[in-house]
Amino acid sequence: MLFSDRPSLLNSIPVTLALSVLSGLALATPGRALDEAAFAQLLQTGSCPRCDLSGADLRRLDLSGVNLEQADLTEVNFYQANLDNADLSGANLQGAYLSSVSAIAANFNSAQLDQSIVYRADFTDASLYETRFGNAFVEKTQFVNALMIGADLSNATLVSVDFEGAILCGAEIHYGDYRYECLPASSNEVEIDSVR
Repeated sequence: MLFSDRPSLLNSIPVTLALSVLSGLALATPGRALDEAAFAQLLQTGSCPRCDLSGADLRRLDLSGVNLEQADLTEVNFYQANLDNADLSGANLQGAYLSSVSAIAANFNSAQLDQSIVYRADFTDASLYETRFGNAFVEKTQFVNALMIGADLSNATLVSVDFEGAILCGAEIHYGDYRYECLPASSNEVEIDSVR
């Protein structure tokens, strides 16, 4: 029996029906439904603390100065977004895409950037106190003069990252000890007391 002699499933079902079923299966992948009210609130007011914007497409938006404190920004696409002076403190940015983002003087204190992709981003003068970058990929990104006290980059992949002038006191990075220039509070008190 030749291959062409075999009965075909497509011979018994019209081709258009088969394509419709296959297209439906391809589009039926589980995904997140965007909270349209939260998205509208962000765009209208520039403030959406504790909002659920997970999976949102925020590409190329001017989000400078917005308040996204403790927001769920899981898997958000921030490609070429402007986050200058934005407050993302305590936000969950796990799996977020931050390529070509400007986040100058932004607040990312205690934010979670686990498994995020940060490429050609600018965090100059940003505050990233105790920010977690677990298994994140960070390449060609600037953290110039950034405050990164206690930041956890120990499991992040770092490629061509600029930490010039950054305060890395207590930061965890798998290839360096960043405890220099750290003055314990008790030693400051001793110096002040001895001067009096």
